[in-house]
Formats: sequence, structure tokens, C-alpha cells
Amino acid sequence: MAPRKLHPEVQLLLADIANYLSRSGMDRTTFGRQAMHDGNFIPRLEAGRQPTFKTIARVRAYINRKTKAVHQITQRRNHVA
Repeated sequence: MAPRKLHPEVQLLLADIANYLSRSGMDRTTFGRQAMHDGNFIPRLEAGRQPTFKTIARVRAYINRKTKAVHQITQRRNHVA
């Protein structure tokens, strides 16, 4: 059986998640648990599960919130040093 082709929006979301994970050092399971209360969130997307627009927005908001928090901590450390 051929692998299921993912919707372009899901492909983009998975790319954004992968980018965040590589920058943050967070593992996939932790991301799923923290962002969606589902440790299998990423594998489910990869398997073809189609998230709602609300889910996509929630994941993007989580990434933005965490990225902003890390940026603010880094700025504070740079000003103290």
C-alpha cells in the first residue's frame, strides 16, 4: 500500500513543528503532550490524520508562545551579562 499523501497544510504544519523541535531540542512526544495533551500527536499527523483549523491554530500559537518566551529569556540574559 502506498504512503498516504498529506494535505499541504499538514505538511507545512509538520515542517514548522520539526523546525521548532530542532531549535528547542524538545522531543516529539513532549511537544505533543504539551501542545495538544497527546503524546502521539505528531505520529498521528504523519499517518494522515487531518487536524481541524482550530487544532492547527492551537499548535501554531503554542510554538509562537514558546518561541517568544525563549527569546525574552535570551534577551534578559544578554542584558545582564
